[in-house]
Amino acid sequence: MQAAALCAFGLLLPWTARGQSCWHGEFDEQRCCVKNDPACWDDLYTRGKCCMGNETRRSRGDPTCWMDGYSYEECCKENPKDGCWDANFGPERCCVDKELNVTDLTVNVLEIDFAEAFGRILAHLNDDSDCEGEEFWNDVKKTGAALNVSHTFGQVGRPPNDVILKLVSKRALRWAQEPQTWHADAAQCPEGALAAVDLVISDIDRALERWTWGGDVSEDTARTLAGLRHALAQRRPFASMQPWRTQDLMVEHVPRLYGLEGHHRCHGSSLRIYMYQLPQYAYMLKPVLRCSQKMSQCSASVHLHRWLMSGSCRTESPEEADLFYFPAYEACYNETACSSGDTERCFPQSFDPEELPFFHRRGGQDHIFVFACNLLPFMDLISIRTRNSIMVTVESFQAVNVAGPNMLAWLVYSKDVLIPGYIPAWRVSSMVAFCRPMIERTILATFHGHSRSSEKVGHMYKRSLMSEVRDRIISYFGQNSCCSAGPPVRDYFRRSGLSRFCLIPAGLTAWTIHLYEAFFFGCVPVILSDDLTVPFQDVIDWTKVSIKVPTNLTMEELHQKLLSVRFGTLKRMHQALKDARCWFDYSRGWGIEGQHENDCSPYNGLMRGLAKRAAAIKTSAHALPKYWEPSTG
Repeated sequence: MQAAALCAFGLLLPWTARGQSCWHGEFDEQRCCVKNDPACWDDLYTRGKCCMGNETRRSRGDPTCWMDGYSYEECCKENPKDGCWDANFGPERCCVDKELNVTDLTVNVLEIDFAEAFGRILAHLNDDSDCEGEEFWNDVKKTGAALNVSHTFGQVGRPPNDVILKLVSKRALRWAQEPQTWHADAAQCPEGALAAVDLVISDIDRALERWTWGGDVSEDTARTLAGLRHALAQRRPFASMQPWRTQDLMVEHVPRLYGLEGHHRCHGSSLRIYMYQLPQYAYMLKPVLRCSQKMSQCSASVHLHRWLMSGSCRTESPEEADLFYFPAYEACYNETACSSGDTERCFPQSFDPEELPFFHRRGGQDHIFVFACNLLPFMDLISIRTRNSIMVTVESFQAVNVAGPNMLAWLVYSKDVLIPGYIPAWRVSSMVAFCRPMIERTILATFHGHSRSSEKVGHMYKRSLMSEVRDRIISYFGQNSCCSAGPPVRDYFRRSGLSRFCLIPAGLTAWTIHLYEAFFFGCVPVILSDDLTVPFQDVIDWTKVSIKVPTNLTMEELHQKLLSVRFGTLKRMHQALKDARCWFDYSRGWGIEGQHENDCSPYNGLMRGLAKRAAAIKTSAHALPKYWEPSTG
């Protein structure tokens, strides 16, 4: 029955009376329950689950507890998986076996949207007659279906297991090398061809180090595949392809990053930006697709670079350049230049910004460096050499960390540009789907995230001077029946979409991605981070979309403050959040959306900030070389 691809994701299926969800294709109740054909059964489909009629059976724990990648085996043990338990789900409820009637079990499970959605997709996987006759397409369909449901509910989902990844990758590599094979397979099963490329293109882009494939496996190979997929998708959009619709939002960035979706006018900016392309640092820009999503909140550097590369503001002439951009996917961590030693930075130890060809033209003032996660500490050589340069960063302040390494750094608002953290399009779509009208929100305030008291966070986090506010939030609001606070939970999207306020505390540094997620959830962000500076203040009135309070405010005082906000005010702020969310959506601003100066996107916010810095540089008195002496003439 080939259920292994589905079992690998740990997802629960809603069992219906007499095992209706068990019977697909050649497998039916007569063959499996009466004749007991062993080919019917595997880890997912068992005789006990499918051949039980209306009798009762003993459940291993409460089946309504297991969703979003959690299971009895992961949670009901001495050291449960992080996030298993919260105020609604605990071992006393979920780990106790009990007798369940099949009908009752069906009703209980279907109350959980995640399980219901997965069950519906499973039930239709074999109803479509297209692409039958080859097990390859079935593996692609089932693996993609599991990912699709995970993304719909805000879960990353597990990637294909090694067996399926290797199988699909070999087929995809053949497509890249033999276009005639692609056209034949795409004609036989267009939906499957699209989905197969989606499943493996990021792994092909990073060269699939785990296996020896033969031939050239690289960004060029992945770009070839992306081009084939893009052309097919234009003729056969995914919208009508259920249940094949798998990762269209997960890979929506691929054509843009590979330059397949045309150029834009940099939101009408007149700036001219020279992009360094130095061969000795080319490895710091690979692998593109993996770096664009790995620890996604820190991957804006990839998207900013590729956006500028496809824009009219880019110039290849240094003489006409207003600014110089040094691209580096520094937040991709061990995928690029980071060493495994005791370095505090991801740039190579040999990198010296003063050796860049045009750095001394204005003492580095007109040079741009992007830090999409942590700024370099002030003690770092690069920070010293680039003290006059423009830092494009998500960070506004990093405190000294007593656990080390020394992270102390902060944004200089007069010369640097603050940007929001990156949120993938599939995650944005899911958050917006859970965004409820304010009148339907039943939770006053919510926060679920890591804290110093979390068992599985690193030692730097536990000793961070800024994160103590998280413990105070969890301690107080976690015990309040009208609120929801604690460690990460499975239904985080659902809770956030039902909350009037989202609490935004500092963490390891002053910023957190929770701030920008609140815009898509539609919950009013309440910022508890004294040193946080917010981006795009020239286009967003932050006093109308958020609340910022001192971190030394007691939680009792904060609670009363939130209760005192009038409902009419909440409705206005909710609408303002929805109106402003486009400034934090990195999927906007490409192609025709990036043509006009008033179009809304984080790239437009960046260009506005850079324009102000460039204007200030032109009037700067810093025109002398680094060293000088009297003329000998």
